[in-house]
Amino acid sequence: EASGADSHAEGCGTEASGICSHAEGGSTEASGYSSHAEGEGTVASGDYSHAEGDGTEASGEGSHAKGYCTIADGDYSHAEGYATVASGNYSHAEGYLTIANNVGSHASGYRTETACDY
Repeated sequence: EASGADSHAEGCGTEASGICSHAEGGSTEASGYSSHAEGEGTVASGDYSHAEGDGTEASGEGSHAKGYCTIADGDYSHAEGYATVASGNYSHAEGYLTIANNVGSHASGYRTETACDY
């Protein structure tokens, strides 16, 4: 279903409700302005966000989540890999079970987490 103005939906159970949004694959949802959700069970709810893969969520403005069960909820954050979380604005989490929860932080590798909050 493509209900947003100038939006595009393709696949099974996809929903493009954001203006200029694009949802493709299976059970994907693009609700942010100019957002893009692709894969299986992905959600791009932040404006200008991009979620791709399986079970990823990009809710921060300009955020990008890719891989498996990754979450990018900080503005302009990037989460990639397996179950990574980039919750700080401008943060980057990559690898396996990494968490970047501070502004401008970077966590990579295996089960790493940023420790300071300023």
